[in-house]
Amino acid sequence: MTEVTFLPNKALIYATNKRGLLIFQEPDFPEVPPQVPGGTIDNGEDPLVAAKREFAEETGILTPTDMTFLELDEHPFERNGQPHQVNRYYYHATVSDDLPETWDHHEQYAHDEADPILFRFSWVTLNNAPDILGIGMEAAIPSLRAHLAEIP
Repeated sequence: MTEVTFLPNKALIYATNKRGLLIFQEPDFPEVPPQVPGGTIDNGEDPLVAAKREFAEETGILTPTDMTFLELDEHPFERNGQPHQVNRYYYHATVSDDLPETWDHHEQYAHDEADPILFRFSWVTLNNAPDILGIGMEAAIPSLRAHLAEIP
């Protein structure tokens, strides 16, 4: 039996406003599917603290003060024929309706100390998000929908 390789935990943020769900693409790496902001939780770091830090680092905008935990997704996948798993902590944040329709931002703090990566941000509707997001990042959309239904 092949042993599962566990990757570092991730914090992912579903940021929403009147335009929909915030996503980004990497223009320099067109093979990478659209994603939501988020990243690696450092050793000993609280997942919520990581979510707020990663959101600011990746988007270049101020971190929303309120983030609501949605769910933990234990995401299994195969890489090079080997089983892997990454645990993803999903959060929701309501962000300003004044944010641009699209913007570019270079992430300066890549986890693997790589060069800054260009992210191009835009918005998608929640209905389209499951078909657009890649790498399993659509996993908590049902939890997001339930959470949004509870907000007055």
